[in-house]
Amino acid sequence: MRVARFDPLTDEQPLRICHQMTVAGQPHDDPNVPAMPFTAFRGWWGYGFGDNPMLAWLATDESGEPAGAYLLELPERENRQNAFGFVVVPPARRRRGTGTELLAHMARESGLAGRKLLLSSARVGAAGDAFAAATGGSAGLRDVRRILPVDAPLRERLLGLRASAAPRAAGYTLRSWQGPAPGDLADGICAAYNALGDAPHDDSFEPQTWDRERLRKSDERVVAEGTREYSIAAVAGGSREVAAITTAVVDPSVPEWCWQEITAVIRRHRGHRLGLLVKVAMLELLAVREPQLRYVATVNAEPNDHMIAVNDQLGFRVSDYFQLWEHDVAAASALGRGV
Repeated sequence: MRVARFDPLTDEQPLRICHQMTVAGQPHDDPNVPAMPFTAFRGWWGYGFGDNPMLAWLATDESGEPAGAYLLELPERENRQNAFGFVVVPPARRRRGTGTELLAHMARESGLAGRKLLLSSARVGAAGDAFAAATGGSAGLRDVRRILPVDAPLRERLLGLRASAAPRAAGYTLRSWQGPAPGDLADGICAAYNALGDAPHDDSFEPQTWDRERLRKSDERVVAEGTREYSIAAVAGGSREVAAITTAVVDPSVPEWCWQEITAVIRRHRGHRLGLLVKVAMLELLAVREPQLRYVATVNAEPNDHMIAVNDQLGFRVSDYFQLWEHDVAAASALGRGV
């Protein structure tokens, strides 16, 4: 097997092959949501979910046919002891040792970059979950994905939830926008994102610190993916202080689905039901801007009781669990035959 690196930002043909292999595995690996469209996949593999270098390799067999691939993220600011990896093996080629060879190759590249741990995630019950355990991974926290049907009962529920949140949220105003962050709120948005630092996470993981540059690069990723990103902030009265924020993304290629992304409330503003208020406002906004919407998906760490309680009130229901895994780089590098 030959493993060759390519640039996911400029080398479209190998990237499309990686996308095709990932989509082929979707019914086995993550069947409860639509497969990621190519534009979003290109944004992920090219930009990641932050501003870290994204390195990609494609594996081919002796006949030159695609056998698998992997994506490696090497954080430059936080998590400098960690690498984040994603291995792709199409269903027809699984259980032949390809995944183990790619994991070992990825671990060796991580070691060359000075990393000690290789972090990944897999849906509980899927092949990747069993593979991570079988190759010496250590289980960390679990994430939980919930899905909300957008229907008439939800619209009725939103009226009551907004009414229940409004008295506690007196003194705050809501601002909404689509696309890049408004300049006058940029610092406040970064501060709100930094409030995610006290959300549950494994000890080996360092939460990101947001600043204007990281926010700008996040906006670039959204543009590259071709998605429609909506944001709503609760702003403390008479100021530019962002007390709470939520974001949601709709991909034009999958218009019936929305992905609820960041929701954060700054600690000193908690207790005012702002998390519920901004999420209710987002669903109301989406009803106007994306009337074709049928489902909203969101992911939280399993111990994040506060945000999960908000999602339960809205009507989200569990669809899947995702196990976070850690591989020791030195141990994983010794796996396989050394491709």
